[in-house]
Amino acid sequence: MALSEREQQVLRDLEEQLSDEDPSLAETMQHAEKTLRRPSPRRVGAGIALLLVGLTVVIAGVAVGNGIVVSILLGVLGFALAVWGVTLMLTRGGAVKDEAASPGTSRSSFMERQSERWERRRDGQH
Repeated sequence: MALSEREQQVLRDLEEQLSDEDPSLAETMQHAEKTLRRPSPRRVGAGIALLLVGLTVVIAGVAVGNGIVVSILLGVLGFALAVWGVTLMLTRGGAVKDEAASPGTSRSSFMERQSERWERRRDGQH
């Protein structure tokens, strides 16, 4: 349910008041908002694929058995692929687009960003 103009204005006023009264809390909340994003499903899928390929290579290295050097190299390669897959799953890709960092633009409020996201989702469905 979308907020009315009056409700959006009240929330903007509350944000401004919070920034004026306790700037450190407001900055902490903005930082937490940026860091609490979930990893993208594409990165999670790629990470799972790399993990499975890595485990398969490790098992292949154990199954080869006739060459110790080949087995060790396959084991190390498989382990590296698995670790790469896990780190890919757990990290958040891409830089956060920070409007405040770019010169000449004003910092948008939390509710404005949420409203923009809502509009993009709504426009994408029709």
